[in-house]
Amino acid sequence: MWALFKHDFRQYFNSPLGYVLLGIFFSVNGLFLWIFSGNFNLIEAGFGDLSLFFELNPWLLLVFVPALSMKSFADEIKRGTLEIILTKPIGKTAIIAGKYFAILALIVLALSIAVFYALLLSPYLLEEHAWDWGIFWGSLTGLFLLAACFAATGLWASTLVDNAFTAFLIALFVGLFQYYGWAQVAALIPDFFWYSQLNYVALQHHYSILGKGVIPFNSVLYFATHTLLFLYLTFYNLQKRTQ
Repeated sequence: MWALFKHDFRQYFNSPLGYVLLGIFFSVNGLFLWIFSGNFNLIEAGFGDLSLFFELNPWLLLVFVPALSMKSFADEIKRGTLEIILTKPIGKTAIIAGKYFAILALIVLALSIAVFYALLLSPYLLEEHAWDWGIFWGSLTGLFLLAACFAATGLWASTLVDNAFTAFLIALFVGLFQYYGWAQVAALIPDFFWYSQLNYVALQHHYSILGKGVIPFNSVLYFATHTLLFLYLTFYNLQKRTQ
């Protein structure tokens, strides 16, 4: 598993893909949070926190993570090398784990910018507006768990087709619906019980809870279940390809 993890992680930087995606992610954050005038500009908002960062980045991750994962299996299927990998003395679970952890490692690198921003801002806060590290770490944990869900969805999407861009689109639209779509469907239902049930299954609902600085077991369990479900579906698709 670790050999595959190191191979896939290096692949991101043996080609321009890793540099380009991280560069775009950092640049978009910098432009929207510090340069462009608008709803996400930290200076104009005058808040002594990174709440706008945590509002912006789920939408960036919806694009960034599928772009990271789109080639994971799709390229192997296209080149006909997936069958060769599956015949090697390494289990399918280990193959999936190696590729998944490589994506997570890139996500950790991308989200490290939040720590940089926090350290950059904290010395300039007035004493009565001291930095709330509880909310910061809760929000960052929620953002990582959300990205982990998107990564599992992207990995699954890459087992469906032999075209990386198609895998990207599948992961993008499924992730968008899981994050935002359920709430929109719930808003169309007048019955409060069904509204609350549908709203509960939206990733956005659980992400917003962690953004309050608390890390409830139910929300962590929800993220873990969502991630494991799509990793299982990835395993199932690989299993079908060996039959």
